[in-house]
Amino acid sequence: MSKVFLSKMVKPHPTALNGFQNQASAYVKARPTYPKESLDFIANLLPPSSTKILDLGAGTGIMTDLLFKKGFQVTAVEPVQGMLDKLQEALPQVTALKGNSWSIPVESNSQDAVVLAQCFHWFSDIKSLQELHRVLKPGGYLFLIWNLESRDRSEWIGKLRDLYEQHELSAPQYRHGKWKDVFNTEEAKSLYTLPLQHQRFNNDIPTVRSLVWTRILSKSYVAILNEEEQEKLHQKVEKVMNDYQFPADDNETFIYRHDTDLFWCQKK
Repeated sequence: MSKVFLSKMVKPHPTALNGFQNQASAYVKARPTYPKESLDFIANLLPPSSTKILDLGAGTGIMTDLLFKKGFQVTAVEPVQGMLDKLQEALPQVTALKGNSWSIPVESNSQDAVVLAQCFHWFSDIKSLQELHRVLKPGGYLFLIWNLESRDRSEWIGKLRDLYEQHELSAPQYRHGKWKDVFNTEEAKSLYTLPLQHQRFNNDIPTVRSLVWTRILSKSYVAILNEEEQEKLHQKVEKVMNDYQFPADDNETFIYRHDTDLFWCQKK
């Protein structure tokens, strides 16, 4: 059975806390995995002796599962109970910790690497970088990775993003790039080998029509909309799908294009 450890926590951003709690099931159904090339890239960067990896902000365990299957000793940390429940259900063999970036319930200098998949924009502050530095071994790697629907490689995806990104409001988002600001501080430069290194991968995933809406619904800022607002958005999404003549049912698959961005640095 997976183990759950409680830690003293700073409350996560309310949009993340409420949105992901509300739509953990949608997250499981429709969030994309990460391309094999990105996992191979991470594994090739790490020394052969590196075995212990922390998956922070693990969500429902998408990255956790991939790291586990790569043969790493993975510890998953997640602050949202609904997401953690799904992770435990799917991966009972993995140690699951309830915690966050300001209070990571593992020992100091214990991790060969920390992976933050689809989450660092929620807590991109110096306290998080200090805590991540604490748990990493000297020379340990910090990996930040995001999937983003590819506006550049797919016109219809751009049309959909124009619709739902209107609802972001003040919620932090990877695409805005504000999460990078903390790495420009003198303290961050004293903790890590900067600037961040970057590699992009194509992540083109077969899907069916119903999962496009489920994918959108898994976004925290869409998940917290009321039912009327969600339905209005849903109808606009369906119109775009019709305009681009996607199959009306789930009997045919098509490609949902994503870009996967990987950033990394090392603990000094």
